[in-house]
Amino acid sequence: MHIKILGSGQEVGRSAILLSDKKESIVMDYGVKINPEPPSYPQKEKAGAMIISHAHLDHCGAAPIMMSKKIPVFMNDVTLELSMLLIKDSVKVAMKNGYGVPFSKNDEKRLVRQTKIVSYNQKFRAAHFDCFLYDSGHIPGSSSIFVNGKKKVFYTADIQTKNSNLLKKCLLPQKTDVLITESTYSYKNQPERIKEEQRFIQAVEESLAKNEPVLIPVFAIGRAQEILLILEKYSKKIAIDGMAKTASEIIEDYGAYLNDAKKLRNILSHAHFIKSREEREKALKNHSIIISSAGMLGGGPAVHYLRELSKSRESKVLFTGFLVEDSPGRNLIETKIFQNAEEKFKVHCDLQQFELSAHADHKGLLSIIEKTKPETVICVHGDRTDEFAKEIEEKYNIQAFGPKNGEDIKV
Repeated sequence: MHIKILGSGQEVGRSAILLSDKKESIVMDYGVKINPEPPSYPQKEKAGAMIISHAHLDHCGAAPIMMSKKIPVFMNDVTLELSMLLIKDSVKVAMKNGYGVPFSKNDEKRLVRQTKIVSYNQKFRAAHFDCFLYDSGHIPGSSSIFVNGKKKVFYTADIQTKNSNLLKKCLLPQKTDVLITESTYSYKNQPERIKEEQRFIQAVEESLAKNEPVLIPVFAIGRAQEILLILEKYSKKIAIDGMAKTASEIIEDYGAYLNDAKKLRNILSHAHFIKSREEREKALKNHSIIISSAGMLGGGPAVHYLRELSKSRESKVLFTGFLVEDSPGRNLIETKIFQNAEEKFKVHCDLQQFELSAHADHKGLLSIIEKTKPETVICVHGDRTDEFAKEIEEKYNIQAFGPKNGEDIKV
């Protein structure tokens, strides 16, 4: 069998893994790298089927490109609905910014038509491979992919080994021959979750005590809902804007994927949904906590709120997760200057970053290796995958790779 890295090799973004043998091939994920602009896409290869792990653009955003060939696509129900929400929005953003996308509306429609809905632990056949989806604990509907061919291959996609307020931790197979693991936090351990949540709540409460607004830029899917659950007691003070609003409405309809769907629905019933530009203008005066996409400030209403708050030294902007290198959010944290293709301005607010990530940290990634007992590990979706691969070889005395895009590994 061969594993070719079409995207996510020594980078975070445009995940795409081609798995093949002498007879057939499948592609697992086909995403886009949004930052820096313009977006970049994975290498294109022929495949007999495609499996999408979850609804984040760096894993699903380029999927319509593969629809030029009428191949079957596999994912679960909430992943399909959320993926189409993101893909359609990304097309609007691309058109607005003048760089377009390498697929058509017909390709988007084909993606929906050719998708076969599968559930966790349900055996399905992609090309001639027997496959299963495992709950990866990352966002609602997120999956790791198990492929049973001449060798057993387990692709973690994005994975979390700890419980969160929104989701239960990942599930793993007892044994695999080849492990393809994400490596986002391969170089560090995250702080204790409860303490980090308390530190986050304290920062919010400081703003509330001073009657100053706090902006929380979020990923619309997963992170927005996690933050709502953390701030449950302040739900009446929260305004939700951008795609975070639509995504929350979709996710509450798929309660079976959540830890406590009833609690989330209750919070959403008390929070205020921004429905118009006029409401947006008043939001900072009427609501103390603004939860808005996008999480890295690459677009969305969060940029509007940041602009409005930029001169206020008392206001807070709280980031709650990973910020990709060269993203506007990462640059803002490092320089206190916001810059995108359209504007640039100094931000005087109190800027803070909290590690409430939905990715496994260094200890978590090592625990996946220990539990699945692979003979070979391929590290993707990280900035330091080559370093991580060397550590794995030294620690476990097994073969490990940190490949670049385009590399083909025989397993």
